[in-house]
Amino acid sequence: MAALLFTASSAAADYSGRARVIDGDTFSIRQQRIRIAAIDACERDQTGSKNGVIWNCGIEARRFLARMIDGKHVRCVEVDRDQYKRLVGQCFIDNSDIGLEMVKAGQASLLLRYLPRSHPIDLDQYRRAEARARQLGQGLWGAQVESPSSYRRGHSGN
Repeated sequence: MAALLFTASSAAADYSGRARVIDGDTFSIRQQRIRIAAIDACERDQTGSKNGVIWNCGIEARRFLARMIDGKHVRCVEVDRDQYKRLVGQCFIDNSDIGLEMVKAGQASLLLRYLPRSHPIDLDQYRRAEARARQLGQGLWGAQVESPSSYRRGHSGN
């Protein structure tokens, strides 16, 4: 069960192990909940409208992330801890930045206001990816969807 090993390096907290997806921007490795840094995906029960029909953006974001990482070995570098004590991390599967892949696919938007001043994320790369997803109308950008943060404020149970 080497994939379940939970490691912490002395330089920066580095967590790795088998991922279990919770929603479009949160997963766990064993009992540690991890929020993907710099992104915001629709909440699980959030919907919008796409081509005139109800679009389950939260389910789609979770499904996209699950296809990418669920049950697979993921490595995260801790960026911060959020108000819920979750680790906030820049996470990778193989050498792919998971948050960046979510943004490229239009499954998440940028959420930069909570990033600490010192972080390892290449924000220019994230901004270019979001601009490209918007231009192509991918995911969130091809639909009418309330921002996930606004949705959370209006649905306090989330």
